[in-house]
Amino acid sequence: MSSQVYGDRLICYLDILGLKNRIKASETDERQAARVKATLEMLSQSVEEAQRLLKELRPASSQEKAPEVTYQMFSDTVVLCADKVDGTSLLYLLYAIGLIQARLTTRRTFLRGAVTVGKHYHEQERRLNVMFGPAYTEAYDVAENLAGWPRVLVHPDVLQGPIGRSRRRYIEQNLCVTGSDGLPFVDYLGGIYGLGLAISWRREYLRGPSKARAKYLPLELQTDYYLLKHKKAIEDEARLKGARDDIAILVKYHSAAAYHNSFIDSVCDFVGGSPQFDKLEIEARNFGAVELTLRTLPRCSEQEAVKFLNRKLRGMTRRIETIRTNKIDLADTFPALYAANPPKPVLRHGTL
Repeated sequence: MSSQVYGDRLICYLDILGLKNRIKASETDERQAARVKATLEMLSQSVEEAQRLLKELRPASSQEKAPEVTYQMFSDTVVLCADKVDGTSLLYLLYAIGLIQARLTTRRTFLRGAVTVGKHYHEQERRLNVMFGPAYTEAYDVAENLAGWPRVLVHPDVLQGPIGRSRRRYIEQNLCVTGSDGLPFVDYLGGIYGLGLAISWRREYLRGPSKARAKYLPLELQTDYYLLKHKKAIEDEARLKGARDDIAILVKYHSAAAYHNSFIDSVCDFVGGSPQFDKLEIEARNFGAVELTLRTLPRCSEQEAVKFLNRKLRGMTRRIETIRTNKIDLADTFPALYAANPPKPVLRHGTL
C-alpha cells in the first residue's frame, strides 16, 4: 500500500452499549426508534460542542488553528479521527470523547471504546465517506478484548507519542486515569467536571454571576447536577440488570460505580483540605482547565485571578458534604455482588 494512502492519525473507536438491542426493538416500538434517533443526534452534536467550548477557553490573542476532529457513525459504532498526531489534537479528541460519554450517560447510555495512533485512511470529501487502516483495527481489538466495562481505553503508544511534555502532563493529570489492570482510560468525569468549572468560573469573572448560572451551561457541564445524573444512571442500570440476575453485567457497572466514587473522593480530598493559593499553580487532579483559564483571563493580573480562585474554592469547601452525597452506596446498589465477598477495587485514581 502506498504511503500516500495512509496518514498518521489519532483514532477512537466507540461502541454504544445496548444500542443494537434498541435498534432491533425499534422495528415495532416507535418510542425506541425515537430514543435511538435522539441518542445518535446527541452524539453527533457533542463533537462540535466540545470544539466550541474549548475555543471559548482559548486566549483571544491565540493564532493557533483549532484541530479538526471528524467522525463517522454506523449502527452502534462511532469512529472519531484527528488528522494530526500532536498534543493539541489529542487534547481536543479526548475532550470530545469525554463530552460524548458525559452526554450519553444522562440518557443511561454507556460507551466502550479505545483510542489508538497509527496509519489510517479517512476520506469524507468527494462523497466517498471511506475509512480503513491498522489504527482503526487496533482500536476495535483493544476495545472489544480489553475494555471490559464501560470505559474508553487509551493505548500507551498514544501517550508516548509526539504530543509534547506539557500536553502529556496535562492529559495525564486531567483527562486520563488508570485502572488496577494498568490500562489508562478517558477520565470523562474528571475532564468534563474540570471543564465545567473552568467555563462557569470564567464567565462569572468576565460577565458577573448572573451570566454564569447553570441554566446557561449544557447539562453535563453543570457539575453538581451532572454528578447526580451520572449516579442515577448507574443505579438505574444496576437495578435493571440485578432484576434480571445478570451478574456478569452487574460486575461491569460496579466498576463504573467505583470509578464514579473514586472521582468524587479525589475532589473531596482536595477541597476538603481548604486549599488556598498564593500563585496560579493548582497541583490537583482535574483542575488543569481552571488553571489555564485563569491564566488567560483578559485584563486580569495573577493576583486578581488567585483571589478569585481562592474565593471559589472556599465555596466548594463549604459544599463538600453536598458533593459527597453524590457517591454511590455500592453494597446497597449491588447486593447480589456483596452477598458473599465484595468485589475488588478496579481503580487507582490519579496514577499513570
